[in-house]
Amino acid sequence: MNDEPTKDLATRAFQKRVLDEFAAVRAEQAAMRSDQAAMRKEVIAAIAEMRTDIVEIRDDVAEIRTQQAAMAKNIAGLDHRLTSLEERVDARLKETRPIWEAVQEQLQRVVEKFDGVLLDFYELRQEMKIHGRRIAQLEGRELS
Repeated sequence: MNDEPTKDLATRAFQKRVLDEFAAVRAEQAAMRSDQAAMRKEVIAAIAEMRTDIVEIRDDVAEIRTQQAAMAKNIAGLDHRLTSLEERVDARLKETRPIWEAVQEQLQRVVEKFDGVLLDFYELRQEMKIHGRRIAQLEGRELS
C-alpha cells in the first residue's frame, strides 16, 4: 500500500464531497424532472377537462338558443292570435253597439213607464183608503 495514507486524505475527501454533491444535484434534477412530468400530466388533464366543459357549455348555449328561438316563434304566434281576436272583438263591438244603445233606450222608457205605473198605484191606494173611510162613515150614518 501507500506509505503515507494521510497525505492524500484531503484531496480524496474533497473529490468524494464534490462527487457526492454532483450525485445529489443529479438526484434533485431527476426528482424535479419527475415532478415536472407529473405537473405536465396534471395540466394536460386539466386542459382536457376544461375543453370538455367548454364543449358542454357550447352545447348548452346552442340548446338555449334553440329554445329561445322556439319561444320567440310561439310568442309571435300568440301575438298574431291576440291581434286577430282584438280585431274580431272590435268588429263585433261595432256590430252590437247600435243594438245595445237601442236596448238601453228601451230600458230607460220601461223604467220611466214603470215609475208612472207605481205613482198611479200609490195614488190608487190613497184613493181607496179615502173611499174606504167615506164608505165606513156612510155605513155608520145609515146604521144610526
